[in-house]
Amino acid sequence: MSSVTVLCEVAPEAQVDPSARIDRWCVVGPHVCIGPGTQLARRVTLTGHTVIGRDNVIGEGSVVGADPQDLKYRGGLAWLLIGDRNRLGVNVTVHVGTEPGGRVTHIGSDNEIGDGSHVAHDCYLADHIRMGRKVLLAGHIVLRTGAVIEDMTGIHHFTQIGRGAHIGPRTPVTRDVPPFVHYYSEDYYWDPPMVRGIHDAGIAAAKLPAAEAAQLRWAIGELFDSESALAVMLDRVERLSPLYEATAQLCAMCRQSLSGLYGRYREQFRNQVPPEAREFLPPWLLEQVRKETPCR
Repeated sequence: MSSVTVLCEVAPEAQVDPSARIDRWCVVGPHVCIGPGTQLARRVTLTGHTVIGRDNVIGEGSVVGADPQDLKYRGGLAWLLIGDRNRLGVNVTVHVGTEPGGRVTHIGSDNEIGDGSHVAHDCYLADHIRMGRKVLLAGHIVLRTGAVIEDMTGIHHFTQIGRGAHIGPRTPVTRDVPPFVHYYSEDYYWDPPMVRGIHDAGIAAAKLPAAEAAQLRWAIGELFDSESALAVMLDRVERLSPLYEATAQLCAMCRQSLSGLYGRYREQFRNQVPPEAREFLPPWLLEQVRKETPCR
């Protein structure tokens, strides 16, 4: 039986650090682990196999660790893993993973997720990400370190957003977005979204050496300001010597997107365990997932 009071309901099996703070009318399920210094505002529900690190703040009315809204989910063992010092706004929803997607949803550290936003099953968020209000992430999405997504943006499943990229408000994102670029629609719904320039703030936040940052800016200009085919321009950029790491990663992600279905490299991981899941799954479960996943 759970421990029920007028103020909150915390399952006795839950692992809650003594320094965590749970406000009124919260519900904490039996498979939840809450780290030191984490704060739950009023009416927060933590459920599922959810592990939360230290010094997180979860806003009022949020539901974290619920079952995915995916018909392929069969109720199997799946996790939500959340790192340290994240701030989730009011009424945020986050789901655990699914069996076909690798069983893990992962949120790193030092992220901000705005009011009313949703992180669906099997998503992987790195660190220092900023999501505005009512941002909707479909399943199987990867957000790289330092990505910024403005208010009311929707991102298609199996999409990856590059390191330090900036997505403008109310932008429908249906393909991979390269690192360190601005990506948005000029007139919201009437003008298709595309790369619109260099995200200088993202480059500054990455603290790249001056020469590497200069080469990266030049490469973004060459790849996306030219009317030539992207594959042709990639060949030209990749011949640079020295080719710095940030520029090489930019080119690699662009080539991945070109090789992927509909411009989404991660489409190849449908019904497979993605590489990100292998990093976070315990070895015994990873072996079990391999056995249960059908061959393509």
